[in-house]
Amino acid sequence: MSAGPQGKRRWSNLTFILLFLVVIVLFLTVIGPFLLPVLVAAFVVALLYPANDWLTKKLGGRRRVAAFFSTLSIFLLLVVPLAGLVYLFVNQAIDLIAKIEEALGPDGFGSILKGEMPEVLQPLLQRFERFQIGEQVRGALSGLAAALARSAAGLVGATANLVIALFLAFVSLYYFFADGHRIVEGILEALPLERRYSQRFLLEVRNVSQTMIGVNLATGLIQGVLGAIGFVIVGLPSPVVWAALMALFSFVPVVGTGAIWVPAGIVLLVTGRIGAGLFLLGWGLVVVGSVDNFLRPFLAKGRMDLHPLLVFLTIFGGLAAFGFLGVILGPMIGSIFTAMVRIWKEDFVPRLVG
Repeated sequence: MSAGPQGKRRWSNLTFILLFLVVIVLFLTVIGPFLLPVLVAAFVVALLYPANDWLTKKLGGRRRVAAFFSTLSIFLLLVVPLAGLVYLFVNQAIDLIAKIEEALGPDGFGSILKGEMPEVLQPLLQRFERFQIGEQVRGALSGLAAALARSAAGLVGATANLVIALFLAFVSLYYFFADGHRIVEGILEALPLERRYSQRFLLEVRNVSQTMIGVNLATGLIQGVLGAIGFVIVGLPSPVVWAALMALFSFVPVVGTGAIWVPAGIVLLVTGRIGAGLFLLGWGLVVVGSVDNFLRPFLAKGRMDLHPLLVFLTIFGGLAAFGFLGVILGPMIGSIFTAMVRIWKEDFVPRLVG
């Protein structure tokens, strides 16, 4: 007994949905390794799209020319200064390593790699041995040095990955600027939702992207300035360079600005400047760290339609769930969730109880 037209259509629809889900999974598997730079580019375009529209009008509607100049402007304003900053950082790092090697004595880091304690650190080790933790300190130093050596071995691969990610990000920037309106319209047409719902969700995504990028830039700038003040107080060289690095590392989840001020404080302690080292560690923990924990949610809460508690939870929950992009994705998911709850209460609950 053959199935009727409705049965065939039902099986056809079911088969298409299953194949569609399989292809979506395969598609995400293919683009997964490159998803981060593409998403970063999308967030940047969401922030700067009005400026690109203005430039498009000034160029007589030539959208691709405007997209090229917008992408070039971002490259010149971001990558070129960043390359100069990396160059300054490398020079400062080489000088710093040379000073540490000189302070550690003839064998330098080699003695630590062998599990030995340099002469300059012997008094410190003797103090620790009074508390019966000398061997733990010795092992920790040896393990740290070995970990640094392994990290240095993977530096070339990390640099290559960074170059590829930057290339993909800027290619994505250009095409999002040039065809972003078509991409968004295509997504809205593909969603089986009423247009007013999908447009509302799109508005939430745009507002959250613009807000969180602005908030993170402001937070990074403030942390960099506060870090520079701490470095000036303890008399470390090139405070502006280190402050700029702290501003950049403020975007890195978990590690954050501690990647800069913690090693600097330890170096001060090792080289005998105990008071300066303790001050810098306390300054970083209390002053610089508090900016990240409290200022970021405070700046964001008045700019999104989210309760302050949800702002706080979605930022840190997003970091835990998605890493670097969680700072934006967490609040974005929270905003879409609250929008859906509001739509449910306004449109669906009256129908169900009416």
